Amino acid sequence: MFRKTAQVGSMTEAARHLFITQSAVSHAVADLEAFTGCRLFLRAHRRLTLTAEGRAVLETAESIFSALEGGEEKLKVLRAQKTGLLRIGCPFLILQTILTPQLARFHRRRPEVEVRLTIENRMQPMLELLRSNRIDLLFLATPAPALLDPQLVEHCLGYYRYGFFASRENFGALEGRVLSLKELSELPVVILRPGNNTRDCLEKKFAEAGLRLRVSVETDTMAFTKEYTRAGFGIGAGLIPEPPLRIEDEPDLFRLQVDPPLPSGRYVALFRNDLELPQTAEVFLAQFQA
Repeated sequence: MFRKTAQVGSMTEAARHLFITQSAVSHAVADLEAFTGCRLFLRAHRRLTLTAEGRAVLETAESIFSALEGGEEKLKVLRAQKTGLLRIGCPFLILQTILTPQLARFHRRRPEVEVRLTIENRMQPMLELLRSNRIDLLFLATPAPALLDPQLVEHCLGYYRYGFFASRENFGALEGRVLSLKELSELPVVILRPGNNTRDCLEKKFAEAGLRLRVSVETDTMAFTKEYTRAGFGIGAGLIPEPPLRIEDEPDLFRLQVDPPLPSGRYVALFRNDLELPQTAEVFLAQFQA
């Protein structure tokens, strides 16, 4: 009541704004003056103005209201975290191979949580989603052994190896054999379009051996890579998770054994180090270690 009186310069107007009586405001201001031992208002030209002591009390009042508003905002954030919102960014490949089983498991445990997925296949736009706080967690696969960004917290989920797989129906004679890079270079390959880690890494590996991939089909996603591989257009190229990460078995496909072994990389989850990780994100991350 004191604050509103100071803002409008009138106890009558303050009472009208607060939907109470003018006498209630008058008594409240009088009680505050008695408590502080100071006169807080002067009347001039039918308007109340603050004394020096009144201005000091108003500054204190404003800081109290500011603290209350900040606390209310923090509570809203905490309530949102508990009711549940989980914002995830990832490329389609990781959603399909790694995240979907974990998301299904998470939904069974926390059905009240709303999960928002942002699919992005390019590295820099993915990182920008996290830096701008549009997602809580970013999942990606990277061949880089070092930190991608020192300002982000990086949580290693497991490892993968670049590899080839094939349809039992169309290339079953290769199952159980150990193939050289030269033998692989003679087989038609179904692979993602240029500009992604899988394509770049495998082409570099073959080039170092003086060989080239014999690309028969270029695809936009691993889902299409698998479909064309099942149809017999060639052997598929992609990321193959290593234990303890698990993916669903696909009985119609098998992994080709290669010598020398192909390069490996990491699956990582990233989040900002300057923001508290939401409780929903902590629970989801913990699943990968369970």
